[in-house]
Amino acid sequence: MDNNASAIGSLLNIFVDPRKTLTDVRGHNGWLWYPLLLVLVANAALQVWYAQKVDVSRFAEQTLAPSAANMTADQLREAQGRFSTGSMMFFGLVGNVFILGWYLVQALYFFLAAKVGGYQQQGFGAWLSFISWTSFPAILGVLATAIFMLTSSSRQISPVDIDVTSLNTLLFHVPYAHKGQFIASSLRITTIWSWVLMTIGVSAWTGKSIGRSAVVTLLPYALLYAVFVLIAVL
Repeated sequence: MDNNASAIGSLLNIFVDPRKTLTDVRGHNGWLWYPLLLVLVANAALQVWYAQKVDVSRFAEQTLAPSAANMTADQLREAQGRFSTGSMMFFGLVGNVFILGWYLVQALYFFLAAKVGGYQQQGFGAWLSFISWTSFPAILGVLATAIFMLTSSSRQISPVDIDVTSLNTLLFHVPYAHKGQFIASSLRITTIWSWVLMTIGVSAWTGKSIGRSAVVTLLPYALLYAVFVLIAVL
């Protein structure tokens, strides 16, 4: 651990020298708030901005399209009436609760994996800090989306359109709210980047090889996506 390291410097260094940075932040659990709050605040600001920019009626049509054929005209009008700028802001901000919950779940996994694997004992707070730092590339996804929105004059843009780092936008092009879209959209360049950082971090924190660290890191995500795919195809 570098005694000259700082939380602010680590925000940049996590992209430049991730192994050293993840070694530096180890033992500084209080630093987790820097990457965590930056991601949450940036995401909240983006959701509020999107709700104000998007054509709400068009958004409602896109969201309800997969189930519209099974709804009566009255049911469809009632469902569309629930969409508003305010409701979209609210649910966008609620998304931050899910982000925080997902951080906690991942931290719990690594805490238990280290304990079961007989690695050096580290508390749950240390692994939550680990997740906060290795998930920080998400901020680049928010910035990329913000740039896209700044350069687009259209108000008929779905969340799929603006999520420019997702593999769905780049490769798969599954329409918003359609079967399989969630899986395709949840795989982002920044997500893969975070998995790489996690692998590097597990190796740095446990002294294990990159190969073994990759298995520990990627196994739960592989199983999770396998379940998602099975649900989508059944």
